Amino acid sequence: MKKLLNGIANVYLFIALVGMAILVVMMFYEIIMRYFFSSSMVWSHEFFSFLIVWITFMGFGKLIVDREDIMITFLVDKFNPLGKRIMGVFNTLLLLGTAIVMFYYSIQLTMSGFARTTLIMKAPMAWYYIPLALLMALVVLTSIYHVIAVAKGHVDIYHPEEGDHS
Repeated sequence: MKKLLNGIANVYLFIALVGMAILVVMMFYEIIMRYFFSSSMVWSHEFFSFLIVWITFMGFGKLIVDREDIMITFLVDKFNPLGKRIMGVFNTLLLLGTAIVMFYYSIQLTMSGFARTTLIMKAPMAWYYIPLALLMALVVLTSIYHVIAVAKGHVDIYHPEEGDHS
């Protein structure tokens, strides 16, 4: 399952990097057109917002799978190995529950977004919400993997470099 999660995360990262490249090129073009030719693409602001949403949520997917998100561990570090494992399962179950709820509501939000369009581009608003649903799906899968791996003692979610035997 770890290989599947890494594969999905790499696809998300690729989407984020392509989005970043498009954003940089389009912003450069927009700046040149605006300041040197007094012309501007009317739809650029909406498009840039759309790209930033996709870049943010798709890029964060890679961080979640690689466990590079911010974690405060000063209290957990005081526990013995069994206590750390119990807290790891508990914390991961909390994350899993939260991710399931967010996944459910992000699907609802995405579905409702197909009925509305953006003001200028006339693109479905759902395109702003799809990356959140995709990220939450990945967080759910990653959390399921982590619950199992932490319970078996294969992963130390608090110190990834020390305890990742998967």
